Order: sequence, then C-alpha cells, then structure tokens
Amino acid sequence: MSTSQNTSNRGRFPALTTRGAYVLSLAIVLLILGVGYGSWTLSLTGLCCVTLLFSSYLLFAIRVALLWRRYLELVWWLPRAAANEGLIAHRTFEVQVALRNLSPLSLGFAELRVFCSRCIVVSRSLTPVELLPRRQASARLELRALQAGQWMIHGAAVRIWDAFGLYSIEAYYPSALSLKVLPRSQPRLALLPTRMRGGGGEERIGLHTLRRRGLGGDLRELREYVPGDPFKLIAWKASARAPMGRPLVRELEREMLLLHYILLDIGATMREGRPGQWKLDHMIELALGYAGSALAEGDRVALVTFDGSVYSHLKPGDGPPHRLHICERLLSLMNIVEDGFVAMTDGEIVAAVARYLRQQEGLDARVRRAPPMDDQAAWAGIAVAPSGELFEVAPLLAAARRLLPPPSGAASEGVPAAGKTASSELALLRQLCRHRGIELPYGQRSSGSRAQGLAAALELAAQQSGTRVLLLSDLLGMDSDEHSQALSRAGALCRKRALQLTCLQPTARRYVPRELFDDPASARAAEIFGWEQDRQEARMHRMLAKIGCPVIAVGPEDGLVQIFARAASKRPKTVADRLETTS
Repeated sequence: MSTSQNTSNRGRFPALTTRGAYVLSLAIVLLILGVGYGSWTLSLTGLCCVTLLFSSYLLFAIRVALLWRRYLELVWWLPRAAANEGLIAHRTFEVQVALRNLSPLSLGFAELRVFCSRCIVVSRSLTPVELLPRRQASARLELRALQAGQWMIHGAAVRIWDAFGLYSIEAYYPSALSLKVLPRSQPRLALLPTRMRGGGGEERIGLHTLRRRGLGGDLRELREYVPGDPFKLIAWKASARAPMGRPLVRELEREMLLLHYILLDIGATMREGRPGQWKLDHMIELALGYAGSALAEGDRVALVTFDGSVYSHLKPGDGPPHRLHICERLLSLMNIVEDGFVAMTDGEIVAAVARYLRQQEGLDARVRRAPPMDDQAAWAGIAVAPSGELFEVAPLLAAARRLLPPPSGAASEGVPAAGKTASSELALLRQLCRHRGIELPYGQRSSGSRAQGLAAALELAAQQSGTRVLLLSDLLGMDSDEHSQALSRAGALCRKRALQLTCLQPTARRYVPRELFDDPASARAAEIFGWEQDRQEARMHRMLAKIGCPVIAVGPEDGLVQIFARAASKRPKTVADRLETTS
C-alpha cells in the first residue's frame, strides 16, 4: 500500500476552466454591449456574471487552502487477489484507489491522472468522484502491463474543480507503488533424453535416463556393432549365438543430471518496436519456460545474458529457489542502468535523478549561481548537465541513501556504502534509478563487440562437457570479420566439449507490426531493410552450422512446445536414431 500527503503543484491558485473562460468572455461582451448601447439590462447581466466568477473564486480558494494544508490524502494498493495471483504481462489488473478528505468542508469533485512507467497503460480511467467532508472516496483503477519487469506507479495528479465547474486546480501526489509483472507462462516442455557424445562432469542422479559410451550403468538393449563403438562393450557370448555371428554391443543406460545453459541476447536489436512487441519480450518468456521445464525434471540451469560483453552470469543451480533467481534476473533486463550499457553521460544521469527527486520528493538540487571558475573545491561537488544546468551532487546522494533499502546479504553486492569517488557516487545514483523505476535509454553496441559478447557467452557455457546450450538471439549485427576469429575459437571449444547447441532466432520480419504493411510505401521500406537483415542472418546461420548449432526461426505467436515439436519433425535421423527405430 502507498500513501501520500506531500503535494507539488503547477500553481497554488485556481485557474479558469473552459466553462469559466466562456463565462468570463460572456461577461466582458455583455459589459461592452451594455455600455456601448446604454442598456442597463446587459450591463447588469455582465456584472452578475463577474460577481458569480468572483464569489466562486473566493469560495473555491478557501477549499484550496485546505488542500495545501494536507487535508487530502491519496492511498492506493493492490487488492489481495491480484497480489496473491501475481501480475502477468498483457493482462488487465486493478489498483484500489482512495481519496481521503480530512477537512470539515467539501472539496468538490476530483479526477485522477496517473503517472507510471512507460509500459503501464490505463485501460479504464476513473470517473470523477465527490470529496465530501471527512469522507473517503474509493474507486478501482484498471491498468495493463505491456511488458514483464519491475515497474512503478510514480504518483497521480489530482484535479479538483468547484461545484459550478468554473475553476480548477491540479496537485501532484507522489506515491510510489512497485509492481512486479511476470512473463506469460509457457506450457511445460518435455525434454527428451539424448545420447551423450562425451563424458559429463556432473554425475548426480537426475530424472533423465541417458545412454552414453563407457562402462557402468544398467543394460538397456543389445544392438548390432557400429564402427566406432568401444570393443569393451561387445557382448561376446551373445554375439556367438547371434545369426551369422554378427557382433552385438551392450547399450547401457544410467541416470544423470543434465546441465542447461541459456544464452540470452539483450542487444538493441532485441528491443526494437513497441513495448510488449519486442523480440526480447518473447525470448524472456521462452527462456523462463525452458528453465522451468528443465528444473522440473531435476536438471541444473545456468543463465548468461550478453550484448557487447557478458552482462550477467547466473551460475548453475537447481530447485524452485533457483527458478525464482532466474525470473528475477530476467525481469531486471528491462531496466538496465549499468555503465557501458546505457546511452547517457554522467551529467545526464545526474540531471535525470535530480528531476525525479524534485518531482517526487520536493528536493531541488539546482545551483542558482555558479561558483567562481577558480574555486575547485566548489566545482568538485557540482555536476553539469548537457543543457548547462548545474546540480549539487551531495543532496542527491543523501536522498539516494535514504530512499534505497538497506543492503543485506547478496543484495548488497555492487551497492556502494559511502560514495567517496565519482564512480561509486554515480553507482549509487544508478541503483536509485533501478529501485525507483527511472528508465534510462539502452545503448547501441557495435557489431564487432556483439560478436565478441556471443563468443564470451559460449566460452562460459563450454566450461563443462556435454552441456545443453539454448541460444536466444536474432543474430543481427554480429557478422563482423574483425571478431570472427573469436567466434571460431569459441566454436572449436564447443565442439571439443561436445556441447549440444540449439539457437532460437526471432526473425525480424515476423516482429514487424502488421498494420505497417497496410501502407504500400511502409511495406516497401520494410522489405528493403529486410534484405540486409536476411544477409546478416544467412551469414550467421553458416557460422553456427560449422559448430553444429541448428537455427530455429520463431515468431511472436510461437510457443515453446510448438517450436521444439516443429524442430524435432525436421531433424534428420542419425544412425543411432535408425537403430532405435529398427529395434
């Protein structure tokens, strides 16, 4: 629940509404006509209109004075049903809103204008409510989240007007309410057991029954010898009884715990389009669904996110708590604030935080008069925005330490204690941006650096042999000759460690808004831009094919089960698969 009494306003005095402007215009016209034609009737009517305006202003101003004395409170909270079930992307949810009039007078009628994160939209606005004396007016606000992530409702502007609708005033109530929106759930995927091409370092018991070469395990079946099978696995007595004396090989099976690595591309091309229609939105849903399916079968899952470099690496884990860690890590990708991934300078970040604190907390850190240029001590505590505004950094840091939750355990990693250097001070402001939902624009990386980031992610996944790797990337902007050697080295390491690679590629054409093709000129432009994307995709397909990584093209309507079912139907059968079919 969030309560707010502190108000900031555009003006402390009532302003004329459209109806009030019409009445004032009518009064002026009547006075001019009455004086010009000597008509006392018109002049008296004009004076009555002016008197009405003046008396309404005085009566409304008394009520507005109560407003600035904090006799009005704004309270909102999530209903228990929504809090228990959780908020899901693209699904409407309700927020309970209450306006408490603590004054002995009626404040008139009021309506709300909500300020929230960019992907939170109002599905149905509140109807105007009457603020009766010492009463509470309640209503339900319907909102919809377009994207999964950690979002904020920053506050609301309460607009109040008098009984005649001649004057109004708008006051802003900062009331931060945090909303955790989860991705849409994917049906559980049955991960089929596969033949291990190499030894695995993880020998813990899992739910997968895998056939692998080597001694140990239970006998599954006897099959014909295939060139390359170890001679130690030949069943000599059974081969002697076999027709034509053909050698038979023991096929052993053992229960093992698989390791899955999910490599997620978070680059700028994955964030194109409207909120809720990003390729990254769909890939987060698929990644969380795949991780949930693997963890449900007792396997271990790791998550690596990358762009020009590795952004985060969640080490392998298992069990329901690890699924929550993966979900938290995926949700944090929607509002990235770390240095090197944000397209803002230090001065722009300070200015963004200063504007937020001035609006939400009433803290004005602007420097009215610049100190002398030779006063280095004074300039050391001042940040200069690109617009030329000067801000004092010390009050911003003090407010950030007050608003941030106390660090505890693993959550305290990366949070500076007391900003003694410029980098640590800026890191504290970045943490405030993440905590309060101050959205910073994501930075565009070069093609060479993105290819290097993919290579670094593959090297992390290749730390253990026999790992299943799921790559989620549109593969755009990675066809760089400069860093192709890094990808080649990573591919050679993947082949050496016998990694089972699969790439889900969100095809750029399928994520273009459909209404764009209604206009012939826009459709033609999209087709021309698609030529370059097709060229980049084809080159990356050839590069991934060299390391044995099949690429599966997906669209926004594809689910996890449908994607892997379609891929299994198109996968060519190997010798082992044919032997299984005949047996």
